[in-house]
This record gives sequence, C-alpha cells and structure tokens, in this order.
Amino acid sequence: MSLGSIQNGVAEWLNVRGTSSSDAGKNDRANRYYKLATKVAPSWSTPWYNLGLQAKYRGDWKNSLRFNQRSLELNPENEGACWNLGIAATALHNWAEARRAWKAYGIEVISESDEVLMPPVSACVRLNPENAGEVVWGERLDPARFVILNVPLPESKHRFNDIVLNDGAQSGTRIRDGLEVPVFDELEMWKKSDYSTFTVEIHVPDETAQQKLMELCDHRRLGLEDWSTIRIICAECSKGSVAPHKCEKDQVDENRRNFAFAAKNQDDVLTLLRDWKRLTERTGFGSVELVLAADSY
Repeated sequence: MSLGSIQNGVAEWLNVRGTSSSDAGKNDRANRYYKLATKVAPSWSTPWYNLGLQAKYRGDWKNSLRFNQRSLELNPENEGACWNLGIAATALHNWAEARRAWKAYGIEVISESDEVLMPPVSACVRLNPENAGEVVWGERLDPARFVILNVPLPESKHRFNDIVLNDGAQSGTRIRDGLEVPVFDELEMWKKSDYSTFTVEIHVPDETAQQKLMELCDHRRLGLEDWSTIRIICAECSKGSVAPHKCEKDQVDENRRNFAFAAKNQDDVLTLLRDWKRLTERTGFGSVELVLAADSY
C-alpha cells in the first residue's frame, strides 16, 4: 500500500469521525478531527468544506469564508462550498465575493457592482429555528437574505422589515394561492428594521372594513397582522407542509380580534385607526400598546 493511500485512508477516517461528532453535537471535537484531516490530506476539499460548515453554524463568518474559499480552490465543483461561501460573503458585506459565489453556483444576480440583489421572490423564513421557530412571510433579496413582511410576535425579537440571513436548505413548505412556497431557517439578523411593533384590540364588522384597514396600511407603509388568526403548530407540521392535524387553529372571535401594527411611532397607528373608524361603519378599537421597540434587542 502506498503512502498516499495510507494518508487518504487516515484523512477519510478523521473526516468521518468529525461528522459523527458533529451529529452528536460535539462540535469542538468535530473541528479537531476536520483540522487533522486537512493536515493529513491538505489537497482534499471535503474537510475544508466541513470546517466552513461548522463556522457557518457558529456565525464565524470570516473563517467560514476562508474555509469555503479553500474548499473551492481544491474542488471548484463543490456546490455546497460555493453556496456557503455566498452566505459568508453576504454576512460580511463582501459583495464581490458573494457575486462570484452565486454566479459560480449558476444564480443570476441583478447588480454587477455594490450590493448583490436578485428579483424578489416570495418565501418563508423560520425565525429562531432552535427555539420557538415562528414562520413568517416575506421576500428573498438574494439567495442569503430575506426581508420580513409579516409583523412577527414580539417573543421572536424580530420586526416588520427586518432583514435576516437565511440558510440555503429548504426546511418545510407553506401554501399561498395554491402554490407551495419553501421555508428556510434563519441564521442571524442581518439588518434591524426601524419599525416598532404595536398591538390593538379591534372590532372588524366585515371584510369590507378589514380591506379598508389593509389599504390604509399599505398606503402609509405600515405593517399589519391579524394575530387572532395565528396558528400554533407542532414540529411535525412546521418542518413539513402544514395540513389538517391535531394543531388545528382556533376559531376567531370577530368581536375581539388582536391586530399587530408595524409603525415608526405610536401616533402613526392612532392616526390610521381614527381615519379608518371615520371611513367605515360599526368599527372600534382599544388602546394602542407598544410590545417591541425598534431599538430593543
């Protein structure tokens, strides 16, 4: 057996041990195995990719960038390294490297200079995937960034118009207008919104009144969400495609509906609600409560 064969066999064993350690949640040990594998077989791309993957999940973007760059140097066909390089470069606002990574992967981007963008695509992101895992709707700005267009629950510590960094692996689906839309997991906050979240108890007598409220919000660029219709679902549904299950949503009490508003100040919400009440019949609202300030967290 040649020396090269022995070295390759040892490197493969170390890499497998690293993956087993990672799967068991022993990430420090996994990193040690992967680093040893790169020492034994420095021209093998896989352990470099695995080091980049570990760095991504730690939010260590400088090392994730470096490790994935090395993996791609050794194997330009490694699509996983290419994608994770794009995420790391986006996290670091390194647009030239992000653009290079996405184009190498085969994704067309709009801009040829400055910030990378692509045509907006509707999608969902699971906020805080390791904890509560609220799924919100919005648009992907590029393969690694997502702008939130719902008004998330305050427990999520996220707001309307926050931009989050998202992972590339699909983690479930949701249905809108008969189409299946992918869900991606959040990695971290990329840019905080300047909107705060307010909640108000509102009486909405009919669909016409609700449509008028939505139109006023759209015109004034305020976020709106009927929190009374939120469905708390189990992990099985969340990670898959939501369907009839034991976690069916409750019936909505039309007389006591809790609406959330995203606005830059409380006066904007009060003015909107007063105008809405003046323009519609049999409507009413309670006090406006701030539940998540723009400058918190």
